[in-house]
Amino acid sequence: MLKAVELPLHWRRPLGGVVLLTLVSLTVFHTTWASIEAIWSRSDTFAHGYLVGPISIWLIWLRRNHYRDLQAVFSGLGLFFLTGSGFTWLVADLVHVLVIQQWAVVGVLVSGFWAMLGTRVITQMLFPILFLFLMVPFGEEFIPLLMEYTATFVVTVIRLTGMSVYREGLFFTLTSGKWSVVEGCSGLRYLISSLTLGTVYAYLNYSSYKKRTIFIAASFLTPILANGLRAYMIVMIGHLSSMKLATGVDHIVYGWVFFGLVMFGLFYVGSFWRDEDAGGLPSTPVSLNTESAPSGFEPTYRHYWALLAVTAMCVSIWPTASRGLSDLQAVNVVVPASLIHPMPDRWQASTSPDWGWEPGFKGVVVDAKTYISDGHTIVGMYIANFGDESKGGELVNSQNYLIPQKHKIWRMLHDTIISLQWASGEQGEVEESVLNSSERELLVLRWYRVGQKNTANAYVAKWWQLLKRLSGDTSPELLVVLFAETPHQDYDSTREKLKQIAAACCS
Repeated sequence: MLKAVELPLHWRRPLGGVVLLTLVSLTVFHTTWASIEAIWSRSDTFAHGYLVGPISIWLIWLRRNHYRDLQAVFSGLGLFFLTGSGFTWLVADLVHVLVIQQWAVVGVLVSGFWAMLGTRVITQMLFPILFLFLMVPFGEEFIPLLMEYTATFVVTVIRLTGMSVYREGLFFTLTSGKWSVVEGCSGLRYLISSLTLGTVYAYLNYSSYKKRTIFIAASFLTPILANGLRAYMIVMIGHLSSMKLATGVDHIVYGWVFFGLVMFGLFYVGSFWRDEDAGGLPSTPVSLNTESAPSGFEPTYRHYWALLAVTAMCVSIWPTASRGLSDLQAVNVVVPASLIHPMPDRWQASTSPDWGWEPGFKGVVVDAKTYISDGHTIVGMYIANFGDESKGGELVNSQNYLIPQKHKIWRMLHDTIISLQWASGEQGEVEESVLNSSERELLVLRWYRVGQKNTANAYVAKWWQLLKRLSGDTSPELLVVLFAETPHQDYDSTREKLKQIAAACCS
């Protein structure tokens, strides 16, 4: 027969405040919370987000006897961090950095709990509370690095076994057929799943912070190594079966079976160091006040409603402030003629060549494209303006691909950062890529132009956007792309010509 759970009197107001603060946060930042849920629903990689909140509550419930005699007090330090998280959300909202907004709203929620419950209580609940940050769907920015690692790992192991393999960027060819590393091969899904499961396992099985840290680190590093082995085994299965196996749905099945075995092995090895007084087991109640709970609590929260109102106000002011600053966010939606028609010496306007590729990005408000030639080389120039980024497109966005994954014709062989000197004499950097099809290769330079400044660094570009907009400067914010064909893989000559045009148009 189930026994009713009686909530101690001294916990009723603090928990009521936590519930009200949660509702205020969800309501005030509903757009950001909705963006988090939207990613959970459309991406299997982040579907675990639906479980993070319930798991956090469950982890706290497991130690309810430990928390029963703790007394909540208001924390000014928690309110300070809540204000800092809210300001972070405001800054991210002004320059449309969604992932920072998502981290910030979880920070507001966690800091609100801290403010309403106090430092001592939050310290005791630290692990389940921090676990809430795993609600944020993060990690997509690491996909290119993970893809590069996977390709390098597979090719290296194949060569170590004495087999011949030819690699071009993320594409490699064996005698049996061709392979490529795409986003699904990056292993991000395995990495996020392993980190989430490993974090819960560490809390439930270890009481030592050192052991927890080591196991969580292992749950992060193990799937990275395992994904390389998984990719290698799939390539070998395909190679040894003359491309009859591991090239379709079974490719995915093999991957998840292997991941399951890896996680089982990780948990099995971790079980040898399990602590008997681990976090998930019932423990002896800890009392931070020897007085009776109700009488000890009343003086602490005699200003309860005023403190709750102040905390709720500190949560609510940021979206209002963002709307108030919207008038400063105007961006001139034009492409300056001086940029699209630079015409350096010996260069003249040219007709559009039939290369079969031109840049294009989602959410562009205004763009311009032109071709120029020096009689030997034709260079294309494309400039995109995303306006104030309120129409769904962003100047700095990891989804601004030159070519999408699994393109039927084009593939990216090379992507790096190179230096150049602008006409003003300043040193700068641009991103260089090599695009390949069965008929030709194109060398592409790409960078951001914010006001009168140029950079290939996405973080610097975002910072410049913020400073420019807050100053009331409405000058254009542009994504600039130069591209040209490289016959006979003559990268050096083509690169120098592209640099010359870049310096002439954007200095």
